[in-house]
This record gives sequence, C-alpha cells and structure tokens, in this order.
Amino acid sequence: MKLLDEIKLDFAKVQLFDSKLVRIEIFSNNIIALNESKKINDAIGTLSKGTECFVLMVADEFTQFDRSAADFSASEEGLRYTIADALVVKSLSHKILANFYLKFNKPAKPTKIFTNELEAVKWLLSLTN
Repeated sequence: MKLLDEIKLDFAKVQLFDSKLVRIEIFSNNIIALNESKKINDAIGTLSKGTECFVLMVADEFTQFDRSAADFSASEEGLRYTIADALVVKSLSHKILANFYLKFNKPAKPTKIFTNELEAVKWLLSLTN
C-alpha cells in the first residue's frame, strides 16, 4: 500500500493509504476522550475528502480510552467517514475494552478486533469485493 497523505496530532498520527484505507496510530501514554476522538474524526474527513473509507486503529498498549470516546466513536457522527473499523489491540486491557465497545456501543458499521495489523488490513480490504 502506498501512503498518500497524513495528519499529525499531538496524540496520534492519521494516515491515508491508497485503497481508501485510513490508519490511525495512537501514541503511548495518552488518554483519548471526546475532544481527541473528534479531532481524529475530523482528520479522517480531511484526508478522505469527506468520503467513507476503511479505518484501521492501532493504539499503543499504554493508551487509555474514556467512555465519551467510545460513545462518540459508535455514534452516527463518529462513523460518518467509516465503511468498516478494524481495531488492533496490543494488551489484554485493550481487548477487554474493545469487546465491551462492541457489545454495549454496538457500532452501526462492521467492526472487528485483531491482534495482528496485517490480518486487520486483509479483513478491511476483503470488504471491497
């Protein structure tokens, strides 16, 4: 995949690749709340020029997510640029949080949890067929 553009935030890097794939990398030791979620969503919209894309989220194991971030991410506004979400987890606590998110927030777009980034990308791109 070819990197087309990126936006760097204080707490994350949002990258647009060909194949309509946006990769979000959340940096270590950050707390992601509503404000940060909205900034990431705005960055996705800017990179994708307001169109839907595949979203790959990779968070460092020492990143924390608060409830407002999960609520926004599953909302209509939070999913407006999303075809599908792949969440790559690197710790047991993130896996538990991701499963809780799927069960209780019930995002309206296809969302799946992975421990391997390559498998996550394969799944996202398989949805184009």
